[in-house]
Amino acid sequence: MPKIIVTAAVRDVEAWLKFKADMTAALAGVASDGSSYVAMDGSSQVASTWDVPDMEAFQAAQRSFSPDLAAAAERAGMIPPLMIYIKR
Repeated sequence: MPKIIVTAAVRDVEAWLKFKADMTAALAGVASDGSSYVAMDGSSQVASTWDVPDMEAFQAAQRSFSPDLAAAAERAGMIPPLMIYIKR
């Protein structure tokens, strides 16, 4: 199963961390086992890792955020663009 890393800037790191459950629920159909990371330098850069059982479904979800996923990202304070890396 592929593992991905998603990085982004957020408006407030502590607020972003509080919305992990919302993001996990919003991504449940395309990703699982999410973990959260914050930058050691205290900046607003964050990352998360996810297991992705179906990469095509994940990519489709990223191209066209569902209303639930878009709302969760907005509540979490995520600032586009997101950078996505895949483990090879």
